[in-house]
Amino acid sequence: MKQFCAIALVFILVGCSHSTYESYTAENVGLDSTYNSNDLESIIAPYRSEVDAQMSAVIGVCDSTLIKYAPESPLGNFAADAIFEKGITLAPPGFNDFKVNNSIALLNFGGLRAPINQGDITIGNVFEFMPFDNTITIVKLDLDGVDALLDYLYLMNGQPVSNATFDLGADYKNFTLENLPKEKTELYVITSNYLASGGDKMNFLKDATEKWDSGILMRDVFIEYIKEKGVIKNVGIDRRMKISK
Repeated sequence: MKQFCAIALVFILVGCSHSTYESYTAENVGLDSTYNSNDLESIIAPYRSEVDAQMSAVIGVCDSTLIKYAPESPLGNFAADAIFEKGITLAPPGFNDFKVNNSIALLNFGGLRAPINQGDITIGNVFEFMPFDNTITIVKLDLDGVDALLDYLYLMNGQPVSNATFDLGADYKNFTLENLPKEKTELYVITSNYLASGGDKMNFLKDATEKWDSGILMRDVFIEYIKEKGVIKNVGIDRRMKISK
């Protein structure tokens, strides 16, 4: 392949404070440049093979296809349950009363980017499902934050949740933890760093003054969760998100 560059020549300095161009000539000079794509391919190939092998590794099996839809879906329930199961084992500094009966997991449908199909689940499938480097973050909501959470879930027609049942209507907004009605109180939310910073209009999480980022990638949590379960059973719809418009 030939590339051309223009070479400009000949200027005369006049005085010591400025210069003027007396004449100008240009000549096209051909430059030979060759590139052998095979050389680059030979460098990349070993790494591509290694990555392909890792992405193709089977880590579990799904007994039926998991998809998402509002206000509650099999895919959303799977994701929220996995994050809750991991998140509740953590020990956020300063959150001394953090426990199962005052905590929920909350995700967003927009963050779940692909279904999990029936059959073998590979690491590549998990990357398709969760391509973002989001980390588990725990947020402590005060009474106003809890009210804002309930309003948000009603307006958004639900989001993936775990360890709670929500019953939301225009004139009532209730939720239950561990099968016990929960009065207005503080609530811990296990979520992602993206949502904790106000992503998907979750300003009630952004405005919270107490939060802790674990630094644990959610994608890694899903991979380990699938490996531990072996077979992912479709929990289906268990009425954890009931909304009456």
